[in-house]
Amino acid sequence: MGITGSDVAKDAADMILLNDDFSSIVVGIEEGRKIYDNIKKAICYALTSQIGQMLPFIALMICQIPTPLTSVLVLYISIGTDLIPAIGLAY
Repeated sequence: MGITGSDVAKDAADMILLNDDFSSIVVGIEEGRKIYDNIKKAICYALTSQIGQMLPFIALMICQIPTPLTSVLVLYISIGTDLIPAIGLAY
């Protein structure tokens, strides 16, 4: 505990509560879970939106079909433009 804990306990602790209230731990865990869920949503959005651009690259690898623009370049452009909407989705 931050207020009533000894200095030795504070030095050995991984987490120090500043207000000596265990409900702060619950709030911190809830916030951490929200952040984790938002990161999962952003990654899922970014990966699922790229399937349409991944298919030509897979066709290029399997069937040796030529493309006017390299698929990797298209993926880089698409990933760069989809990150901002993914961040917006998380918030």
